[in-house]
Amino acid sequence: MMEFVGLTDDDVKLVRDSGSILADHAVELTEAIYRHFLEFPETRAFFLDEATGEVDLDRIERRRHSLTRWLRNSIEFRVDEDLPVFLLAIGIVHSHPAAHREHLGSIPMRFMIGAMSLTQTAVSGLLKDEIPDAETAWRTAEAWNKLLMVQLDVLVAGYVTERPIPPRQESPSASQV
Repeated sequence: MMEFVGLTDDDVKLVRDSGSILADHAVELTEAIYRHFLEFPETRAFFLDEATGEVDLDRIERRRHSLTRWLRNSIEFRVDEDLPVFLLAIGIVHSHPAAHREHLGSIPMRFMIGAMSLTQTAVSGLLKDEIPDAETAWRTAEAWNKLLMVQLDVLVAGYVTERPIPPRQESPSASQV
């Protein structure tokens, strides 16, 4: 997927170089994403205290810390055998509810995709605001978009079972027919 979306070593360097900007704004980024989730009944339901029906602020705080950890891991992006396992585990957790929350069902994949879109938009806006050179800000936002799409590919794999595309067969030449 990295090759497919064109994520290059230069892109990874831009992501890492922007790390301090995003780390400085991690709290506001994660707060904005969870505020957004709470605005919609379908996503708000995942953050309610079962007993009171009120927003479970402790749960939100734990989720914010998890999202911040994911952001740090994204900044430190390393292509190794741990990366897909880490991302796939996140996808599986979202698609397979814990037993005590099974009645809520899976977090719909469209919200995972939507959350990635929210993240892309927020990251792009921060980079535009914080990187003085417009060209560098644009290239860095592009690099983040590529990286986030690579990650989304693995995250949604926790939701979907696909039949792999068989290897392409060479067409027989006229002499072989």
